Amino acid sequence: MVTLEAAARIIQKPENETRVQTQKVPESDLFDEKELFGIQAGQYLKKSRNRILADIEELTRGNRWDDIISLYHPAEEKIPELVQAGMDLRVREKAAFALGQVRQFDEAIKVLKGCVKLEPDNFYSRASLAYTAYNSLYAAKNKEIFLAGNSRVERIALAHENFQKAQSLRPSGVTNFYRQAMLYSQIENKPKPALVLFNTACSNWENLSEKEQARRHQEKKNYIKSLYRSASLLLNAGNGFAALEQIKKCLEQDEKTNTVDLGFKYFALGKVNFHIDDYQKARDALLFALQSSPAGKPVDFIYELLARTYLAMGKTDRALEAIGKVPERARRPYYRWTEADVLCSAGRYEHAKKVLLDVVSRDKRSRHISLLRLAKIDYTLKSWEYAAQYAKKAVAFFREKWGNAYYEGLFWQALCTFKSGRVKESESLLIELEDQCRFFPKLDRLATMIRGTAK
Repeated sequence: MVTLEAAARIIQKPENETRVQTQKVPESDLFDEKELFGIQAGQYLKKSRNRILADIEELTRGNRWDDIISLYHPAEEKIPELVQAGMDLRVREKAAFALGQVRQFDEAIKVLKGCVKLEPDNFYSRASLAYTAYNSLYAAKNKEIFLAGNSRVERIALAHENFQKAQSLRPSGVTNFYRQAMLYSQIENKPKPALVLFNTACSNWENLSEKEQARRHQEKKNYIKSLYRSASLLLNAGNGFAALEQIKKCLEQDEKTNTVDLGFKYFALGKVNFHIDDYQKARDALLFALQSSPAGKPVDFIYELLARTYLAMGKTDRALEAIGKVPERARRPYYRWTEADVLCSAGRYEHAKKVLLDVVSRDKRSRHISLLRLAKIDYTLKSWEYAAQYAKKAVAFFREKWGNAYYEGLFWQALCTFKSGRVKESESLLIELEDQCRFFPKLDRLATMIRGTAK
């Protein structure tokens, strides 16, 4: 039997036994060796990276691009521990985006090329590089930066290469198809491949389940913009009824969000209806576009098409009223061309000529259009010689400005020269036009007139 005294000795700790002490991290240090070099090191670095990404996200919300750059670029200097651990890629991508926002495109592209080299199949790096290259081309188009010659060609190729790679990595996406379509249409002026890509962006979104659309809701805005842009390209290609379907779908899908300005959408609807000769619907859409446009925003393009719509409806007075809504000093050349057409419709030819001569004196880019309109007015007035001279000036200006023959100008120069009695000279002009544009509208009839007289 164990006595109480023995039991006491069992549970009693020896007085002279040394207590095992847990090693403490010196107060002057923040981390022990396990945290810095052991299993926990990776966890610390992940937390550090996540904190940095959260910080960048917060700075991005405030458009504080310079702060992002100063804190995290270049990565080798600002986040060396993440670089050494190979955990710096997302931070580099974010810094590159900030560089692009302050128009440091070359540096941004350099950073992103490095990311792509490290991970060639990284969707985010590819998409970011494509977007940055595309954005730099847009900045050059808007004269914010200079990019021309081989540099521009190489930048376009870089954008296409990375858009295509990003699309192959996520073939059901919307944004990269939309952006490459914009590259084709707005930068390269290539509507056919652009339309294919806009349509792909649209079908990709429409093929997603409701659950997937909800999860990828941020891409819907580019679906809506693809509908809007494709409608414009379809109209320009002469497919007005297909364009009408697209712009109607755009209005329906964008009803609650107004991703595309309401005034722009109804202007587009009016333009499509105008081109398919549904003038009443065109007028109604254009009037609503005016009503929907925010105060202070330009609306001259809406009034110009409204004037043309009234003109097509035979309502010259209403067309003149629409033209008068924009102050004369603010009327751009295209607006004044329509103004001249409306004045001619009202029989006010001399006033129309005065308007066009004013444009000729100011317009250094599209002067040939005003000159040819002057030729047509004098042709109508049977002032053949004046008409021929205006057409001649239009042809000369176009050739000097753009380095090409102006086919419509040559046609009218030949016609008016013939009407003024200079048959041989008109035949020389006719031959020049036949050599360069054999199937110009009514060219055969003009040839019959001139050569029939020459015989």
